[in-house]
Amino acid sequence: MSDNAILGSITQPEPGDRLAGLYAAKPVLRILAYTDEANTVQLNNVAGFGVGILRDLLEKNAPFHTDIRLDLVQRHGKGHASDKLTPALLAGYDQIWFFGILPCDLPAQGMPENELTDPEVAALRAWMDAGGGVLITGDHSNPKPPGADPALDELLNLGRAIAHRVPRAAEMRVWEGLPDSSIQFSHNTHQPDGRGSDINNPIPMDADGFPQELILKRYPPFNRPHPLFSGRTGPITVFPDHMHEGQLRIPDSHPAQTWPSGPFGQPKPEIVARGTDKRNGSVYGVLATYDGHAAGVGRIVADSTWHHYFNLNLFGFVSEPTVAARMAEYYVNLTFWLAPARKRQQAQARMLWWLSNHPVVRMAFGNPAADVGRTALGLLATVTNPATAADLAWPLPTTTNLPEDLTLGAQLVSYWRELNASTDSARAAAELVDEGLRAAAEEHAAALRRSLAETENLGASIESGLRLANR
Repeated sequence: MSDNAILGSITQPEPGDRLAGLYAAKPVLRILAYTDEANTVQLNNVAGFGVGILRDLLEKNAPFHTDIRLDLVQRHGKGHASDKLTPALLAGYDQIWFFGILPCDLPAQGMPENELTDPEVAALRAWMDAGGGVLITGDHSNPKPPGADPALDELLNLGRAIAHRVPRAAEMRVWEGLPDSSIQFSHNTHQPDGRGSDINNPIPMDADGFPQELILKRYPPFNRPHPLFSGRTGPITVFPDHMHEGQLRIPDSHPAQTWPSGPFGQPKPEIVARGTDKRNGSVYGVLATYDGHAAGVGRIVADSTWHHYFNLNLFGFVSEPTVAARMAEYYVNLTFWLAPARKRQQAQARMLWWLSNHPVVRMAFGNPAADVGRTALGLLATVTNPATAADLAWPLPTTTNLPEDLTLGAQLVSYWRELNASTDSARAAAELVDEGLRAAAEEHAAALRRSLAETENLGASIESGLRLANR
């Protein structure tokens, strides 16, 4: 059965209907891909460093609850520093993906503003603090070019120019020094292709259909991977490979002025996926995340290399539908995870509206909330992944021991009551979610109290039972 058959048509109230404010329109997640090499990174399906395959995978596989649009802006597209990052430019996007190539300012060569300027950094900081998401990438390091600042390291990372001053995000990658592109000091995640190809050569290894296998961090209580790697048919463990990736880093300290705290504490960056070097067994960080939503700011993903997004490394997957589908899931997960909290809430409100109006879930209303939730989770499993369903069941940036079926079901019960209420106006989605989560917490606490009371009486029952057995 196709997704469209399962989804059905999402009922939309008539204008002026009391429920019109409860209906959530499908949000559009807008990505700004930002680069500094107009002749290298292009928005097409031809150039090796293009992002056309990435764009197509994103837009053609957008989930039912959101749409996705990706634009590419070239920093030097109309002349040196012609397209800087400004508040006006950033205001049109929900997230920015950095695909820089250049390493540093080169004033003697007529390029004094390859690196972000102070006003750009200030604009980025304000935008990120307001919820804007960031994907920060680069690649390996190359020798410092002639004319570079003598104080810089002799090895500078590709992409450093537009990325090394990005607030918070820049601290999650290494921008100077090793690893470089040499065989001795490179980070090589190439997966052997079975044909005896030299693992240290980019072609055909980058462009083949053999992805690297990731080692994913798992989280309790269900041993699930990070939401970025949650797939509909299981964890996403495949990823593009490359012969000399860059290096991630986790800061040694997290000062409050850079890494703020929120109601649930101070979120910190962490590595969530690692790759292996088939030459020597070394393990490298491939992807790191920072959940800024827990502190009221934007989220960040840091990648060891932009090769994980470029045509050159995706060509081979086009003829491997299974791998391409898994990569599309990752790119969509990345877009949704980096989305500002308000856009995620809009998408979640749309999902709750759809579920509460779906015939399958409607048949469950009248049963306990957990039963309604189990029905809804079963329906969600046909159109999305476990992480999206879990986030819908518990939409707060913290963990909980509350059962997912109970928390989701209680929210849907609140929706159902509101849909059938005889009032002139409807409550807001946020109010219904709040009511549902509080009801779920109260019901679960009551069940634990009953279980505790039963357990406390077990001692006497055990003693009595043993005496009877020994007569």
